[in-house]
Amino acid sequence: MKKIDKSCIKPLFLGSVYLGTGGGGKTNNAVYLLEELFSSNVSIPLISCRELENDKYYAGTGLVGSPTLLDDFLFSGHESMPSIRELAKITNSEIAGLYTLECAGINALYPLFTAALSGLPLIDGDCISTAFPELQMTTLHINNIPLSPFCLSDIRGNVTTFYEEDTFMLELKIRNHLASYSNVGFFSCGMLKGEALKRSMIPNTVTHAMEIGKVFMECTDYSDLLSRLVTVTKNSIYGAAIELFKGKILEIDDATNDNWQILKIRGIESYSSDNYRIIMKNEFIAGFKNDSISVMVPDLISLIDVDTLMPVDISELKPQMKVSVIGMPAPLPLKTPTALSIVGPSSFGYKRTYKSLEELYFDYYY
Repeated sequence: MKKIDKSCIKPLFLGSVYLGTGGGGKTNNAVYLLEELFSSNVSIPLISCRELENDKYYAGTGLVGSPTLLDDFLFSGHESMPSIRELAKITNSEIAGLYTLECAGINALYPLFTAALSGLPLIDGDCISTAFPELQMTTLHINNIPLSPFCLSDIRGNVTTFYEEDTFMLELKIRNHLASYSNVGFFSCGMLKGEALKRSMIPNTVTHAMEIGKVFMECTDYSDLLSRLVTVTKNSIYGAAIELFKGKILEIDDATNDNWQILKIRGIESYSSDNYRIIMKNEFIAGFKNDSISVMVPDLISLIDVDTLMPVDISELKPQMKVSVIGMPAPLPLKTPTALSIVGPSSFGYKRTYKSLEELYFDYYY
């Protein structure tokens, strides 16, 4: 059985930023506090989806709310414990392990607090494989598995439980509830047997996030970074990473009053005669090279700071920053017709038929 210890924290953090595709929430506080928590030989068992026991129950855990508040929050892990206890109580079930809904951004890290403090193992997998903004954008919902009962605790330990089986309605009620007090909540949900999770989870995403993070820690230059990324990803649940563009950020435009933004990039080096635009709404939604579609969700769009050789999220982007745009195919469970109706371009308000990276860059992938 694998374990997560202190040496895993930074690679998981860097991998989670890369897989967050611009969103998901990024906080250095969580990294520092986790390293403190794990400093005294603390470790967490990491169990594969294959190791799940069919008749035992496992719970999803994490946080939901405004990513902009995360950098000011000092996590302890105790925030989610009231919701864990309440979920076990109302389902009258013993929790055998924990899982994260999205192994990207802050929700790749926060479950480590809960697992360490509860003594429960963490499952090596998730239900999104990147960062999506809404609860229905998971493989659980895609497979008609409800997240309820959904127990949400606030920073004072008060727990509110939602029983809506319709995940769209659940999302709406939780967002309305969060807006009424702190915009951040800590949840436990999706109390499911191992048999159901084996059918619906995307496996190995925690391990894969750490492998990607190690690429950023160990690379010597940009060429080495790109080569390592391709090697790590080409035989993974995703697909080989591909450089889509390299350039210098010109500006970030607010496209509408509906939280849409457009990132404009001017090409450098072999792309010096080209331009690139990325549509953003919480995450990177679609990319265009010289006005032709280059990539779109659910395929992953990640940005790397060419000077620091580190992945960056939307909050870190600024004019004159040199970035490379990296695409990566989404796992197959996110590409079925049912899945695309939930996590495809139209689900983000971008009314266009999905074209995969494999289709757009056929010669590269085949």
